Amino acid sequence: MRSKVFNFVSAFFHLVGNSSCLHSTLYDFEDPNQKSCFHPIPKSPGAVDQSTDIETVKYGKNSLMWKADNVSKLQLQASTFTIPNDWLKRGGVKVWIYKRESSPGKTLQVEYEHSSKIVGRFKANLTFQGWRGIWVKFSECKVSRRSVTKSTVIDKVNFVLSDADTIYIDLLEFQKSFAKQSRDKVVPPISPLGLAVYDASNTFQRTQKWSKEPIPSSPLAVDEKKNKSLEHIESRLRNWYCDETKTTSSFSKGSFLKKRWNSLLSSVNKAHKEYDNLIFDGGKIVGPPLFCRNCRYGEYSKTDKTRKYGFIMETILLPLALEYYLRSRANEVADAAAGQLAELNSGDPDRMNDAHIAIAGEDKNMQTIFKRYLPSSKTWTLSQVETAINTLNLDRLNKINNLLEYVKQQGFADGSGLGSLDHEMNRDGAGFMHALFLISDSLKVPSNKSRLLDLINTAKWYNEFGEIYQSPTFEFKGTTADRMIQLPLYRLMIVLLMPSDDEDEVKAKIRDMDALVNWIENALTVNEGLGGVLKPDFTGFHHKAFYASAYVPQALHEAAMIQYLLGGTEFALSQSSINNIRRGLETLRLIALKYSTPNSVNGRFPHYFNKALIKAVLPGYAYIAVSHPSSLPSTIPKGIEVSDVKEPQMFLRLYNDSSINDYLEDGQSDKGKYYPNSLGSLDLMEKVSTLSFLLI
Repeated sequence: MRSKVFNFVSAFFHLVGNSSCLHSTLYDFEDPNQKSCFHPIPKSPGAVDQSTDIETVKYGKNSLMWKADNVSKLQLQASTFTIPNDWLKRGGVKVWIYKRESSPGKTLQVEYEHSSKIVGRFKANLTFQGWRGIWVKFSECKVSRRSVTKSTVIDKVNFVLSDADTIYIDLLEFQKSFAKQSRDKVVPPISPLGLAVYDASNTFQRTQKWSKEPIPSSPLAVDEKKNKSLEHIESRLRNWYCDETKTTSSFSKGSFLKKRWNSLLSSVNKAHKEYDNLIFDGGKIVGPPLFCRNCRYGEYSKTDKTRKYGFIMETILLPLALEYYLRSRANEVADAAAGQLAELNSGDPDRMNDAHIAIAGEDKNMQTIFKRYLPSSKTWTLSQVETAINTLNLDRLNKINNLLEYVKQQGFADGSGLGSLDHEMNRDGAGFMHALFLISDSLKVPSNKSRLLDLINTAKWYNEFGEIYQSPTFEFKGTTADRMIQLPLYRLMIVLLMPSDDEDEVKAKIRDMDALVNWIENALTVNEGLGGVLKPDFTGFHHKAFYASAYVPQALHEAAMIQYLLGGTEFALSQSSINNIRRGLETLRLIALKYSTPNSVNGRFPHYFNKALIKAVLPGYAYIAVSHPSSLPSTIPKGIEVSDVKEPQMFLRLYNDSSINDYLEDGQSDKGKYYPNSLGSLDLMEKVSTLSFLLI
């Protein structure tokens, strides 16, 4: 007993003069003295220690492990620790919490004390596994309007667990000023003063709000025409990536398809290299740590190994998903095996090496894996090569699944705000959503259903899917350019991903598609004033002004693509919405000197020769020209079909010019926000051009 008392007193006196315990300290626990700033109350139950397990460390080599045997308090307190009054108006706390297992119903409450009186507090739900980022301002968690006065300082911070649990804390810091914090399912809006931190103008800060939107009832019966329409829409989207009747090895040498494919492969090669540079524990990716767009950490450098979520999504996940989808199609596998069989059996090292590259790509590791899957023999049969390719494709799929699990463990999960969601999907959206759609066949097998539903929930959370459920009217007309660029397509992908194993699931899918189309119609509404995208004169607004060089062209491109995907189905857009898209594209065409828009309407990109109509919107003019038949064929067509066109002149004027060649050859998937330059879009543009000249 005397020994325990002595240790406590010794620790206390050590704490009194501990310069590690300052309000301005970044508690990353790399300094072992930081642990002594925290002490459990009461002292006996549980333990506080450093953790070096890489999965429990968000930055550096250490985090703080707190194991509580029952209800317990961990107090940050020292004579050197005082958060000053001038920090309490605009400042707050940022922290990362890790949990090995979800703890349904359990909570972590954070309390701020001034002279033993609680002046602020908030509660974090512990129903999660993995990392969660938490940013909370002092002003939004005050216990009352008068709890913080001009003389208030914070001299103690309490972390209170509601029950026995183990959590890991890293990168705890108090800041004098910050903004753009996001509420989520871990820390919902804080009563009473934090319930309305953001209004409707903060479009990047409404994720938690839309997740609470009531889901409408499903239809009483399955509408078979609508169900069939969904199959047609999904087929069109799959062919948009690449015409299913074509294989990459059949692309003519020197063609735009071949050049775009080779360009895409440069992104794929880089993705494989960056994948191999990740940190693995066995076959599991455990690092580097990932951070949000607005976090101070994660900028790409050789010295700082942390990364942004967007880097993983854009640079690694999207190219690998595109490669897997294109190379794993049945006709692609058959064509690759048949085309390379003679080379593999030639005995010529150079010819065999070329075959390995043609099948496995430039990445040496993937080539080695492919060779390992070939049986031990000097010659192989067609069947053996096909089997080896299919097995290699399972490795490609495994990489994608590893990445999805990795970003989930790092915090990219249903209900997670990452600290700040501000502009986050501008970095993450394309990689995450295209990857889910491109591997959807593997996710829809019965054994993967729970994982599929989890990924759908994550996609719904980050794409604010609940916004489409507004009824009877929408909160406001129109949407923003950023949202039009992403949400119509990504929400459509979510609907197409939804399972349809029984009648109730089909009804739910149709319910959500109906709601989505209603939202798209509203998003395309002409909007007066400074809000929305389309104006009465059909100029397009962003940042409350006509923005011709960026944002608006991409928004119209995506809107035209949605019109193409839905056209002729039970979910086709109204003629009014189609006309609005067309008129918006016409207006861009009128104000541009063919491809380039005047610098006076180019916003923060005031470069006249930016060729915005090539880089941002060229395929959109083809999509809007496609005229689908009024009734769908009973069987889904193979490949890309264009049976009729309407007013294709705008597209033809832009398309038949060598100025666009660089764009047509570019296949790199280097956009965080959207992915526009697919192989299939080249075929569609060519079909529109060819048919137009036949009809004109």
